[in-house]
Amino acid sequence: MDIVKIGGSLLTDKTAYRKFFQKKASTIIQNLIHLEDFILVHGGGSFGHYISERYGLPGEISDERIRAASIVKYDMTDLNQKIVKMLNTRNRPSIGISPFFLHSHEDFNYDIVRKTIKNRIIPVLYGDVYFRDGFLDILSGDSIMVSLARIFKPRRTIFMSDVDGVYDRDPKKYRDATLMNTYSSESVSFGTISNDVTGGMELKFKSMIQCRDMGIKTYLINGNYPERIDTIGTKEFMGTEFV
Repeated sequence: MDIVKIGGSLLTDKTAYRKFFQKKASTIIQNLIHLEDFILVHGGGSFGHYISERYGLPGEISDERIRAASIVKYDMTDLNQKIVKMLNTRNRPSIGISPFFLHSHEDFNYDIVRKTIKNRIIPVLYGDVYFRDGFLDILSGDSIMVSLARIFKPRRTIFMSDVDGVYDRDPKKYRDATLMNTYSSESVSFGTISNDVTGGMELKFKSMIQCRDMGIKTYLINGNYPERIDTIGTKEFMGTEFV
């Protein structure tokens, strides 16, 4: 089994509320459907972050945040269903699962994911809002990746982002920056990166490290070139393997 994460920046224009990259998303899904057995996780992009940032989510429960959370919940469900539909129309039966319904007693129960897999349906999870003791919180897709990796012990965890992989220095500042095909350290400097409501690139990187530390083969590839997923484990691989 593989667990694949599609970053929100690949699916949406983060500068424009609810702008969905239909063609790009379709191309990514087309390159995933040949995987024999996988769980899919995706980020929220402008479907999740725009309203969350505007109204101060996560945060203590208030009337304004409740209204904002209901909008985010609707928007994220809408984005998720676009992805689910793409899988279903390609004869890969899928169902969307939100962490909003999985939180219980300070933890998340992923039994429904296990049941979905058992019945040969692809679970499609995504970052979303949820209630936690007087608090409206957000569970990111990257955090979901770590939890799923711990529970299901997949063969590989594959993170698809809008970067080629990890560089030895910031490629936006240094033209001679080199892409690292393997990465074994515990931290990396990304330079100046704007974080989002779910922790930005720093959290994504920590999630990859955590998956690797479980003994799972973990990869970061550029989802703008989703065909690169087929080069994993070959000499032609372009991306970063966490070792």
